[in-house]
Amino acid sequence: MMREQDLQELAELVTGDDPVLSLYLHLDRHNRSTDEHKLALRKLLEEAAAGGAAQADVERIERFFEHEFDKQARSLVCFSCQARKFWRAYPLMVPVTNAVYVGRRPYVKPLSDLWDNYECFAVVMVDREGARVLTFRLGALSDTAGTLGAEVKRHKQGGIAAQKLQRVEDQEALRNLKEAAQWTADYLAQQNVTKVVLSGTDQNLAEFRTQMPRGLTDKVVGQISLDVNASPAEAWEQAYHVAQAAQKRQETDLLEQVITLARKGGAGALGLTDTLNALQQGRVHQLLVDPSLRQPGGQCGQCGAVIAQQEVSACPYCGGKLIPSQDVVNLAIHRAMDTGIKVSALEPNARLAEVGQIAAVLRY
Repeated sequence: MMREQDLQELAELVTGDDPVLSLYLHLDRHNRSTDEHKLALRKLLEEAAAGGAAQADVERIERFFEHEFDKQARSLVCFSCQARKFWRAYPLMVPVTNAVYVGRRPYVKPLSDLWDNYECFAVVMVDREGARVLTFRLGALSDTAGTLGAEVKRHKQGGIAAQKLQRVEDQEALRNLKEAAQWTADYLAQQNVTKVVLSGTDQNLAEFRTQMPRGLTDKVVGQISLDVNASPAEAWEQAYHVAQAAQKRQETDLLEQVITLARKGGAGALGLTDTLNALQQGRVHQLLVDPSLRQPGGQCGQCGAVIAQQEVSACPYCGGKLIPSQDVVNLAIHRAMDTGIKVSALEPNARLAEVGQIAAVLRY
């Protein structure tokens, strides 16, 4: 299972003149066969070889896929620099878009976005007696826990006595839900969960929501309806799609806010040149980028500035020598991650393309 320190290690790695081969392979088990996956891998590796990848790195990935790979994963991410004896492979339970990159630093654009959205994610399954929590890290089940209150019955027979008894049971259910909501909030805070999908009947979830502390309410991104005993795989499959849709809505809204701010001269940057300038000035709070965006340029070996202009040979900030790069967008993401700036990879869309496929929320 991938850990936060693994992502940080990749973000900080620089291999000098020895290129790193980065590969992302989507594995659609429902619609594609193993042979089709092998064909997709072969095409990516041929593209990598044409782009300057070392043969040893190509062969290392081929060996891993053939003999070591966990075939249950939904995607595979590999980073290889055999000249530096560096090798990392991460089978993931979340899908990725096929991509390959050869450069001085690992290609972490897609991985950083997956981490941001699904590093620690929970499904909270609610009924009238309590709650069951499934915690996932990048789609893999990492923990399960639950809380159970008093047994609650539903009385079908009529009569005044039965109605009174039913009111008592309903009050007991409400107490269970209140205790479950507080327990869930505390547990998820301990687990550092940032996104939650609720599961249950409309009535149970409506009552549960009224009892949720603010900290838990802010984490909820949607709801589904599953049996409380549903398997983790089934829970993740449904919750993932709900969370993904919510994420797209949030990113669309944020992009519109940034465009409005930038065009009014406020705290927003649009396009690669303005965004890189803001990054160098330390003004960027969050990067919004189309993961397909690539732009050659260079990075200053002295102050670290990332420059998109290919014709520039010296750093415009300090006069230092520029080191050529196939993709300054990836360098910018590395620099952002090095300094704790949030990076969000947005789905390609017309609005993002209109502003140059990259934008930034600024601090000032």
